[in-house]
Amino acid sequence: MTAKKGYLLVEGHGEVEAAQNLVVRVSQTVGLYLPWSKPLRWPNLHQWQGRRTGGIKAGAELIRSKPDAGALLILRDEDDRCPKQLAPEMAQQLRTLNLPFPTAYVLLHREYEVLFLPCLSKMGFPAWDKDSWEAHRGIKEWLSAQLPKGRAYKPSVSQLAMTQKIDLDMLRAADVPCFGSLERGLAFLAAHLAQPGLVYPI
Repeated sequence: MTAKKGYLLVEGHGEVEAAQNLVVRVSQTVGLYLPWSKPLRWPNLHQWQGRRTGGIKAGAELIRSKPDAGALLILRDEDDRCPKQLAPEMAQQLRTLNLPFPTAYVLLHREYEVLFLPCLSKMGFPAWDKDSWEAHRGIKEWLSAQLPKGRAYKPSVSQLAMTQKIDLDMLRAADVPCFGSLERGLAFLAAHLAQPGLVYPI
């Protein structure tokens, strides 16, 4: 019998290694001990069907073809739309596929780097000076502005190292909404392993 593992679809280049580090660590805190495959970059995860390539449906069908797939997490940024509206819409469409494993669809609002904000003191940055974790775009640009002249924040270079410095207890205590969604999504997968067709958010 093939040992099962979790599969992770992401969009950004920098998020491949960073997201794996984050998801593995958070999985352990919620009791999900399924090993995770290296994340797959997949285009157009903001669309059910990509106009030319990619899209959520095609990505999910690709994972269906993996004989060792035990769970699927789709993780992407959502800059503008409200995750509370969009995530349930996409989850409902995923249910129509009746995948042979549980699936979670999680949106990071507004960008992956929001997860760094409560932990900036551990990363050598000043405290975030805005009134909300998720209210503003441009975290990448803000991070660049804090660096010495001539340096810039680059996801492909910095995202993994900064993710490794995330203090999960600090992040959890800060009550960043999208991190709560990620934790709940992984806990959902842990609670429903081997149960086909189930999708978070419910």
